[in-house]
Amino acid sequence: MIKTISLPATEAPVLAEADAVVVGGGTAGFLAAVAAARNGARTVLVEQNGFLGGALTATYVSTPGYFADSDGNRVIAGLAWEVIERLERAGAAYVKPGKFKPQIFPEAVKMVALEMVVEAGVRLLLSTLLADVLTEDGRVTGVTVQNKSGRAALRGRVFVDASGDADLTARAGAPCELLPPEGLWQTSVDLTVAGIEPRRVVEWARAHLGEVLCPEMNYAHDDEAFLQPMFTLVVPNAETQLLEGGVRHLGPMPTVKLMIHRTVGRVQGSVEIDPTDAEQLTWAEAEGRRRALAHLDYLRANVPGFERAVVVGESVLGVRESRRIVGDYRLTLGDLLENRRFPDVILRNARALDRHLPGERFELIFLKGSHDIPYRALLPQGLDNVLVAGRCLSCDHEAHASLRGAAVCMGMGHAAGTAAALAVRADGRVRRVDISTLQAHLRREGMIL
Repeated sequence: MIKTISLPATEAPVLAEADAVVVGGGTAGFLAAVAAARNGARTVLVEQNGFLGGALTATYVSTPGYFADSDGNRVIAGLAWEVIERLERAGAAYVKPGKFKPQIFPEAVKMVALEMVVEAGVRLLLSTLLADVLTEDGRVTGVTVQNKSGRAALRGRVFVDASGDADLTARAGAPCELLPPEGLWQTSVDLTVAGIEPRRVVEWARAHLGEVLCPEMNYAHDDEAFLQPMFTLVVPNAETQLLEGGVRHLGPMPTVKLMIHRTVGRVQGSVEIDPTDAEQLTWAEAEGRRRALAHLDYLRANVPGFERAVVVGESVLGVRESRRIVGDYRLTLGDLLENRRFPDVILRNARALDRHLPGERFELIFLKGSHDIPYRALLPQGLDNVLVAGRCLSCDHEAHASLRGAAVCMGMGHAAGTAAALAVRADGRVRRVDISTLQAHLRREGMIL
């Protein structure tokens, strides 16, 4: 039996009265806040880390994903692409001419995300945790937050749950889905490694083409240019299978990922847990780091150019999947495979199915064409003034392997923030937002529908 104690009743100061309150400043959340503020909503953004950007920064994602479909047709633009353009201007992104699969240097996203949020006039609370959610008659009336100053309340008319784990939605009592750990995509810790000799790595890869998988080899360079395409190869084993349009692998998969600054790379260690359990999260931070270091030891011993590689950064644990909301519409794998269209489309997606399975199994299966993401997939059942943005949207587990991608989440953030600003004019009721008006706004803001 878990012992309990009674906590005394207390009062919390109201720190802000806002039109839109965004919880989570990650991949989706910071752009949701920017979109809401640019559309005239008084916006507050709450983020638990001391910086913004989520997976693009905290977990060192260096390839935000697919902004175009398998035929090269662009499907994601708007604020998500503005981020890429700002990174390019800062010398921290590589975009191959005519292609829409950018590669970035993650640390620079912290600067760009902060600039965009501040420029938009968002009130920002960093190092601040969501503590509780206040509800009344199916509406969220406010949230309490905890930080170094103590506990305080934020009131709002519309709330955007961009926590990744559907924290706000779940604490408000709305239905959510959470699979057991063995059914979830693995979590990972990434190391940033410097001191790599890229010329030797590339020479070794070219001499072992029959023994490695080099998806990026066709445009990898071995010269000393400042910015270059990310160079990726994997060392397969007897269990590796090449599929039509993808790869399937079982067991530890040594992966070489040289970033756009070629002497710097990423090394990953993955584990499966329940990401809503604090003790399991603690264990995974340590175990994921241990596995990543073992991965690095393998590369030092087996790939020329890695002998003097040193760790210069360690990410926080990256969570791919946890709670997902039960929304007004649930996207399925069939919707993705059939290129499904919806009248309430707010975003398009073409990202591959990136499946990190328990037991060190990995599958990457590319999709053909693109599909719509409907507005209804961002609306949690049982709450009339809440939107979600990011990987906690309403979808099935298999579709989630695609929909959790960074570029997709960035687009969702843009759409949710714009919708939140429009909902303010409808007494905060997100289902009263006129879809054609929302779509017109998104198109004017550069979105491709």
